Amino acid sequence: MAICALRFGIRSFAAAAGIAASLLLAGCEVRQASVDPSGRLNVLGSGMDLADPRVAAEWSMAGADAADGPTFTPTEIEGVSALRVTSGRQTGFLHRRTDAIVAVAPYLSWAWNIEAHGGTEHPVRIVVGFQGGNPQSDSWGRRALGRIGSDLPPYERMLSIGWDASALRRGHMTSARENPLAPRHYVVRGGMENAGDWRLETVDLAQLYQMAWPDDDLSAIKVVFIGIAVLGGQQPASASISGLMLSR
Repeated sequence: MAICALRFGIRSFAAAAGIAASLLLAGCEVRQASVDPSGRLNVLGSGMDLADPRVAAEWSMAGADAADGPTFTPTEIEGVSALRVTSGRQTGFLHRRTDAIVAVAPYLSWAWNIEAHGGTEHPVRIVVGFQGGNPQSDSWGRRALGRIGSDLPPYERMLSIGWDASALRRGHMTSARENPLAPRHYVVRGGMENAGDWRLETVDLAQLYQMAWPDDDLSAIKVVFIGIAVLGGQQPASASISGLMLSR
């Protein structure tokens, strides 16, 4: 279900403008967002107007049907304009196609407000797709991909960054799986005592990539998408995200 048609109600993150954007774009041009001359890429944050077709054409939903997938709702918490993400029964990805060299702009930063949830890992997490640098990509690149994988832009590696119920899990990277397209998951923060407040995060994607795939050639790696992955489940869980940015 790879779609260029992006359908969700979302507000421009320029609080002063307060522009409401309701997008239904079919057959739009496939575009990629790139780092600006200052070394930044504002992925999802202040000053962005998703009603602009040039920006909206860089975004897609993948994985979930609209009725059973996650929801994305503009909100404001403690004066911070944000996107409130709530899980559904199916897993879904809201992602922006990018063209950014990891070695040039390795720092990914954002703010999020995690709501209390059941279970161990919160279903809402940041997700990054990479391409290039994998010395074994030719051996598996022609394999049939799963439903989620085929909905996303072509990629070789995927990293998800999330929140765990235990603060002791901070800094944990999951083990590699047999399928090279399966994401490695990194716990950036945790602890239910830390839920309910805004938390600022910054990660070094180059460092995390080397931790997850030490045999790859880091100099050849590009970020081909950045977004929000939401795991499906019976019990909904929510988190609000603001200011998602890539920088050098």
